[in-house]
This record gives sequence, structure tokens and C-alpha cells, in this order.
Amino acid sequence: MKTQTHDRRYQYPAARDPALPAELEELRYRGYAGGLIVQHRAMAVEPHPAPKILTSVFLVLGLLAGWFAALDWVVVAWAWILDFWRAVFGLNGYVVIIDYPLGFSAPYLAVGAGLPGIWTWIAGAAITLALFAGSFLIPRRFLPVAYLVRVIAFFQAGAQVFFALWPTSFPYGASGYVHGMLIAGVALISLTPVLLGLIYYIFDFTLSRKLGLTLVVMLHLSVFIPLQYMAHALILYHSTLLFLPILFFVFGLPLDILVLIAFYAWGVSWRSQWSVEEKGPEPRVFQEAREPA
Repeated sequence: MKTQTHDRRYQYPAARDPALPAELEELRYRGYAGGLIVQHRAMAVEPHPAPKILTSVFLVLGLLAGWFAALDWVVVAWAWILDFWRAVFGLNGYVVIIDYPLGFSAPYLAVGAGLPGIWTWIAGAAITLALFAGSFLIPRRFLPVAYLVRVIAFFQAGAQVFFALWPTSFPYGASGYVHGMLIAGVALISLTPVLLGLIYYIFDFTLSRKLGLTLVVMLHLSVFIPLQYMAHALILYHSTLLFLPILFFVFGLPLDILVLIAFYAWGVSWRSQWSVEEKGPEPRVFQEAREPA
């Protein structure tokens, strides 16, 4: 009785039982249709990790050095973007750059946003009730969307209660909020190479893909963040501080982090060098080759 063999690269040495006959050992790596079961890349171990770790460390350090060298230019560009759209939308105020110790700086957009009046509060309450009730009308196949709508309604309901009971105790203003979130945005972009170094560079992608994904994420966030918080300033200017909590908890930094996660998911779906090696030959049907009668 003869059996077909496959490349021994696809064995799992730690799980191999020396006492098993070769035929049974062969069967452990075959699927129900006879195809070859290869090791998933999440379970793969890099045989020579030191060079890749060293390369990843230098890549992270190089990206951080380049980012901090360009940070002053980025801050100036953000200030220009904020001031341009402030003028376009006719917002009162101004834009300045505030310098902090250690050479760090961030734009400051002076924009006014008052406390909600009775009609604004009623409109917010009506919107909150409509969102909560409407979430139960969303088809079950869109259940994640329904949950998201309920989360939005939950946070806005908290804001409604607070501004109904303690409106003058709200400790935040539109200008300070936008400025603080811009600082948080700078911090997030600064951490991007480090985060990807820990969760993306460990995979066996080419150096160009690691560098390319990181630069795309950092560039996207560098453009997205000032526009995002300019939109927040515009909303607060026209709708009062009643909607600041929902902007912060749902459409602020969590949205920026979701952008990073989305790009990471896209990048990790690329075929790595391991996946190319694991593909190997086309699967063959595993069957016995019987001797002719």
C-alpha cells in the first residue's frame, strides 16, 4: 500500500508523536476533503526573530524622529486649517499656537459655545428619545448599528439630565475642549509607530509594507484630526455645550482610534511572506493507491 506524501515543512514538530506510524502521522495534516492543513500564521514562530525585532525597533525610532522633526510644521498646518474654516463658516474668535515645555505646541481655537436654552434642551431630549426608540426598529441583521445608536442615546441622555439639573456646573468650554482633543490627537499620532511596532511589525510583512502602512495612518490622521475638531467646534457653536459629551465619548478620540484599527485590519489582511510560504503546493486528494487486482 502506497500513500502520497507532502512537504515536511508543514509538520508541527512539537505535536509530533514518534510512535505514530508514518501513514497516521500523514493523516493528521489532511482535511476532510483530503487537502493539506497548513499552520495558521498566528501560530507560526519566527525561526530567526532577532534581525526582525532589531529592524522593527530602528523603524519605530526612525519614524518617531521624523514625526517629531516635522511636528512644528504639522501644528502650523493645523492652525492654518482651523483658521481657514473658521473664516469660511463665520465663527467668531481666533486661532493661536500655544507652546508647552519640551518644545511641544498645539493650536488653540477660540470659539464660543453657550449653555442650552429650554428649547434646545427639549430638542435634544426629543432626539434622544427618537434615537432610542428607533434603535428597536432596525432589522436584526444590523444589530451592531442598533447597539451603536443606543450607545449614542445613552450618552446624550446623561447630558440631558446633567444640563437639566446642574447646567452652570459644567466644567468645560468649547475652546478648551477642542484644544485638548488636538493635543490628544498629536499624542495618538505620536504613538502610532509604537503601537504598530508592537502589533503589526511582529508579522513577517516586508519592510516597505510596514513603513507604508504606518505613513498612511499617520498622514490620514494628520489631515483628519484638525477637520474633525473643526466640525466639533462648529457643532458646539451652533448647538451649545449640550452636545459636547456625545462628541467627546463617541465622535472624538474613540473615532480616531477606530480609524487606526481600520487601517491595521486592512494592513494585516495583506499576504505576508509566511502566508506565501504556507500556501505551498495545490492540495491533493489523499487516498490510497491500491495495487491492481
